[in-house]
Amino acid sequence: MRATIYLFRAEARSFDDLLRDFPAGTRTPERRELNGDINIEGEVWVMPQEPKQPLWLKHVLPLTDISHLRNSTSSVAVLLKASNRFFAVCFGYAQSMLNHELLEPEFGLRVTANMADPEKIAAMQVRTLSENSRQQRSQTANKSRVADFDLEVEREWLRYLKADVTTDVDWASGVGGSQSLSISTDRKIVEFPNLLSSLLREFESESYKNKFPYIDNFTPIAKGDPILDKLWEALIEGVCEPNGKRIGVASPDDLLGADVAYWKISGDRKRRGRIEELDFPSIVEQIDPTKLATNRDQLKIVPINTSDEAIRTKRKLTDYFVFEFESEGETYALCLGQWFRISPDYVKEINDKVAQLDDITSSLNLPPWTSGKEGDYNKQVCEDLGFIHLDAQNFAIGGPHQKVEICDFLTPNFDFVCVKKMEDSATMSHLFSQAAVSADLYFRNAVGQGKNSVGYADHIKSLYEQHWGGVTNIEKNRRMVLAVATDKPGPLANSLFFFSKVNLVQRVEDLRKSRFTVAIAKIDR
Repeated sequence: MRATIYLFRAEARSFDDLLRDFPAGTRTPERRELNGDINIEGEVWVMPQEPKQPLWLKHVLPLTDISHLRNSTSSVAVLLKASNRFFAVCFGYAQSMLNHELLEPEFGLRVTANMADPEKIAAMQVRTLSENSRQQRSQTANKSRVADFDLEVEREWLRYLKADVTTDVDWASGVGGSQSLSISTDRKIVEFPNLLSSLLREFESESYKNKFPYIDNFTPIAKGDPILDKLWEALIEGVCEPNGKRIGVASPDDLLGADVAYWKISGDRKRRGRIEELDFPSIVEQIDPTKLATNRDQLKIVPINTSDEAIRTKRKLTDYFVFEFESEGETYALCLGQWFRISPDYVKEINDKVAQLDDITSSLNLPPWTSGKEGDYNKQVCEDLGFIHLDAQNFAIGGPHQKVEICDFLTPNFDFVCVKKMEDSATMSHLFSQAAVSADLYFRNAVGQGKNSVGYADHIKSLYEQHWGGVTNIEKNRRMVLAVATDKPGPLANSLFFFSKVNLVQRVEDLRKSRFTVAIAKIDR
């Protein structure tokens, strides 16, 4: 049997707590009595469906009369109690009946991690927790090790894991899960109370720490946790007063390749125009932030295609906000409508690595950025200090649209200085990525295209020699400098968003592989 299982949190006290409330006038589940010879503590609920014409029927009817065809999907939830905890075994779409406020958010993931053979992983899915949020799922034809998936599991939220079980488990074969657990077992459903007790022990075990230690880097906060009220208040304050806050927006759906023409907000009976670009200012411009507290559950947003059709279901607007918040020594993050607590050990590890970077703010001594755009600032710095101006001087490396910006300016010490304002994690991600790509091309001395049909490193060395002369002795000390403009007081390492620090640590490793040293510098705003 392939079963989908949910675990309810310990706050669930009786079977009456396990199903959600159904509005008056809507279809409601029906309870079925257990057979008289069944001796288990449980209930069975059925959600019957009236047969309906399939949506695609109208497209085929012009060819032939198939108007009699009907589709119907029934769902069954088997609610069971085992080891003083409540479970739901779901068939069809039975999860829609459940009270999701009481479900354990990582039951399936943690059970899978504890039971998994680390050499036989079938699939993984990760999500970046930042306003530059992205989702990536990877699976292999042959079950393999985590290292073979090429996912940055240590700095991203592991959302889903699928694997074969270890050889000491004889009551299940394949497992996979996130919130729910999908399990293959030869046990009959009347034997499930014992199976569920075993799954509960697996859920409570910490043996996964030896195989997947990064799972605890980001822990979802269960619905109903008292800290949530404080976190939602902090988000709304951030929407109203975003300056200095770590806040942004990102689509919670995978829209790669989707035909998104615009976005539409609805839910409070107000007329709104299209949102052409999904970014924080465009979203906030269309809502009244001061009313977000009362409208939080009503406001919805949906992507629309060029035919004015929704290409995803409506989701709560707050599912699109990405937010980072610190309180009483804890770091929290909101992503996909889910709040996370970030492991203090992980926070310390990242902060320590960033603190070890050379901060050359004093020695580089870049002037304050008082006004104007980035391009204007970079040009003025080069004029005042005699640096080589490379901002927007792209190097053609591939086809007509594959161009790389070397850096914003090059110094006599062979410092490649890349400049950005610290607006959000997405901007910082662009800065770090730009630096890593440039360093990799330099290390490989990649050959350009067209007028740049010379090696990348050779081109940069020639620019240096034209400006300052011999480069031989200085080139071996090449350094990538990440210069960030901010109005926040104190050292730059203390000002960066946490998820920017996570990204930075990863990119520093890439830069060092390209034989660059790395430094950071602060530009006062």
